[in-house]
Order: sequence, then structure tokens, then C-alpha cells
Amino acid sequence: MKGIRKRVTIGFLSIVVLLFFSGLVSLFELNNMSTDIESILGSNRRSIELTENMLDAISAHDRAVVNYAVFRDTLYSDSCKMCFAEFSAHIDQARQEASASTVMMFDSLRINADRLREVVHELRTSRTIENLILVDTLSDETVAFDGKEWYDSNYVPAYDAASNSIMRVMSHAQIALSPRAEQLSRNAYRAVTPVFISLLVMIVILLMFYYFIMIYALRPIVEMNKSLGDWLRYKMPF
Repeated sequence: MKGIRKRVTIGFLSIVVLLFFSGLVSLFELNNMSTDIESILGSNRRSIELTENMLDAISAHDRAVVNYAVFRDTLYSDSCKMCFAEFSAHIDQARQEASASTVMMFDSLRINADRLREVVHELRTSRTIENLILVDTLSDETVAFDGKEWYDSNYVPAYDAASNSIMRVMSHAQIALSPRAEQLSRNAYRAVTPVFISLLVMIVILLMFYYFIMIYALRPIVEMNKSLGDWLRYKMPF
């Protein structure tokens, strides 16, 4: 009986130890995965927030330029400058928080933004809006200033280039999520694997327990009960 008791005790202690360590491993992996998920979501939210701020700023700048150049409302002259200053500040902030792989994209965005600023600056300093004339340098003739034509031919290409740069930054941030999501998938498998292995081992141990208990505990009791019954009924030797 002492041998059976020792085997049962060792078996159950083995199950407890196995469950304990497999649970620790799973908790460790799940904690790492939770940290990675929070980091990815935080980075993604921040990237979206920065790009939205840049898009809002450049859209406000576009509206100010339309009112200034097309509708010839000179009150929007300072608004163009203020909106671009806000747009430039968002670019600088995003570049400071950018990774090494996206720095070149922000450099390209800065070049396009400077080109946009120069286009509007040339219009503001030429004072063609106030005078409503445009001097033709080739013929020295004055012609009426067409704000819509200037907007379509000068401003829109620069605006589109800056907007496309912002969209490239946003797309790169979304594409960068793919490898990190794959890493999370592998971490999830690592977190589940110890539990799965523990379940398999427990099933094997329980089957072994079933076999040993049937052989070393239940079968002797059944034989003793049968022999006792035979002795009571037939006086057979016990």
C-alpha cells in the first residue's frame, strides 16, 4: 500500500507542478503580448492623430488660399500664413516622433510643404490681389489677375504634392503594422502551446493513474470481495 500511496502522491504533485509552470509561462507570454498590443495600438493611434492634424491644417490652409486668391478677400492673407505655420508645426512634431525608416518621408514632405509655402508667399508679396492686375514681364503689359487660373496652375500641383506626401506617411504607418501583427500571432501560439502540452501530459498521466489504480487497487479489492463471498457461501479457503 505504501508503494501505491507514493506513486499516487508523486503523480498528483507532478500534475500540480506541471500546471503551475505552464500557467506561469502562459501568463508571461500573454503579458508580453498585451504589452505589444498596447504599443502597436498606441503607435497607430498617435500616427493617425498626427496625420489627421496635418491633413486638417493643410485643408484649412487650402480654404484660406481659395478665399484669398479666388474670391480676393484680403483678410485671409494672414490666415494663409497662420494655417501654414500650424501645418509646419505638425510636420516638425511628427518628424520628431517618427522612426528611422520614415524620416526620409518627412524630409520629402517638408520639401513639398516649403514649395507650397513659396507659391503662396510669391502671391502674397506680389500684391496682385490688392491691385487686381498681373504684369506680363515679356510684353510689359498689365492683364487682369485670374485667381482661379493661378489656383489651378500654381497652387493645386504644390498642394497635391504635399497631400500625397502626407498620405504616403499614413500608408507607411499602416503597412508597418503587418509584421508586428504577425509577431503577435506567433506570440499567441507561444502563449497557448504550454497549456496545450500540459493538457496532453495530464491526459497521459491520468490514463496511467487509471491503469495503476485498476491494477494495484481495485482488482485486489474485487478479488478479495469475491474470495470472501466464496468463503461465506461455499466455505472455500479465503
